[in-house]
Amino acid sequence: MSDFIQYLTSLGTYESIGVLGFFAYITAFGAVQLGWLDGNSNAYTLLNVLAASLVAVSLLRDFNLASALIQGSWIVIGLVGLSLRVWKSWPSTRRVLNATLETEVQS
Repeated sequence: MSDFIQYLTSLGTYESIGVLGFFAYITAFGAVQLGWLDGNSNAYTLLNVLAASLVAVSLLRDFNLASALIQGSWIVIGLVGLSLRVWKSWPSTRRVLNATLETEVQS
C-alpha cells in the first residue's frame, strides 16, 4: 500500500489533471447508473465534456493518438449535443425572458 501512496504523491501536474478527468468520468457514469442523473441531461453532458477536457490536457505531457481522438470526439460531440439542446429550448427561454422584461417595463 505504501508503494501506491508513494506513486500517487509523485504524480506530476498533467497526470493529476488526467486522474481528475478519470474521476469526472466515473462520477458521471456512476450517477447515471444509480439514477442520480439523467443520461440525456445537460449536467451529465457537461460532466463528460469536463472529464474529456481534463484527460485531453493530460495528453499534452504524454501524447497518445488514440486517446486524443477519443477525448477530442467526446468534447466535440458533447458540445454539439449541448448546443442543440440549448437551441431547441431557446423559444421557451425567450418567452420567459420577454415576459420578465414586459413585467419590469409595466412596473
